[in-house]
Amino acid sequence: MYEIRRSSGASSLVEFGLLLCLIGLFVLVVTIVYVVKTFVKYYTHKSLWIALAVFLVLCVIGVLLAIAVSQAFLVLPYIGVAVLLITCFAVDLKNRDTLMRENVNLIDEVLHRPWWGSEDKPLELDNEQLAA
Repeated sequence: MYEIRRSSGASSLVEFGLLLCLIGLFVLVVTIVYVVKTFVKYYTHKSLWIALAVFLVLCVIGVLLAIAVSQAFLVLPYIGVAVLLITCFAVDLKNRDTLMRENVNLIDEVLHRPWWGSEDKPLELDNEQLAA
């Protein structure tokens, strides 16, 4: 009824290799989507365009030097990707609205603030409200 399946070491290595390829493909897609979203949202920032130019230059130089000199120069495109991702993250973090203070008019802020009471303590309830 139940069959015990034994797998050889070679098939488990192939499965592990396929798993690593799938994880790498997922990371690649997520990275591309993040970079494209950042460029679409903040395309006016010069730092993004400079980082993209650095990435492209490092890719071209890395491939050319890898063909001509040594395969060790294939690390240059990875450095370009890191520069591009760090720049995208920094621009995105700088321009997020979650940590920014609201734009409030100074006159409204001064006029609608209690002068003698503290905003930290709760409002005192009347005796009628406490009885209910």
